[in-house]
Amino acid sequence: MIVVNFDVLAFPSGVVGARQPTVDGRRLWNVLFPAFNGRIIVFGAGVDEPEMCATWLKRENYKASTVDTIVEDDPESKYRRIDALRSVYGKITWYIDVDPHTISKAVKGGIPTMLVTIPHVVRPEWTTEKNHKGWDSLVTEIETQRLAWAERNWEDVN
Repeated sequence: MIVVNFDVLAFPSGVVGARQPTVDGRRLWNVLFPAFNGRIIVFGAGVDEPEMCATWLKRENYKASTVDTIVEDDPESKYRRIDALRSVYGKITWYIDVDPHTISKAVKGGIPTMLVTIPHVVRPEWTTEKNHKGWDSLVTEIETQRLAWAERNWEDVN
C-alpha cells in the first residue's frame, strides 16, 4: 500500500475544489499506479471538506483505493493518522509527502518515505523586478573584455 499526500497531487490553495493538479504529481501517480495495482491511498491533511477532495480526485481522473482526510495539518497529527492507516491496511510500502517534518516522523516510525519537492516560486528571469544594466555599463564591460583578450600572452597557452 502506498500513501500519497494530497499536496503531492495538487498545488496549494485555500479551497480544495479550486486546486490545480501538478504535472510532476501526475507523472509520479502514473508510474506508481500500475506498479502497485492501484493500491494507493490519497491522504489529505488540512482538508475540512472530504467530499470535495473525493470529487476533485474523480474529476482529475485519480482512482485511489481510499481517500482519507483530517482537518489538522501539523506533522504530529499527520503522522498519527498515517500510523493509524498502517494499523488498518498493514505494511505501508511508501509514504509520499511534500512536508519534510512529517517525513522525518514517518522515518522514525519505520515507514519508507519519499519527499517530493515541487517548487511553487516564480523563477527570477520571469519577474519584472530585475535590475537591468545600463547601456554604458555594458559597453564598458565589453571594452574591458576586448582589452583583456587582446593583451593575453598566447605563448603561455600550450
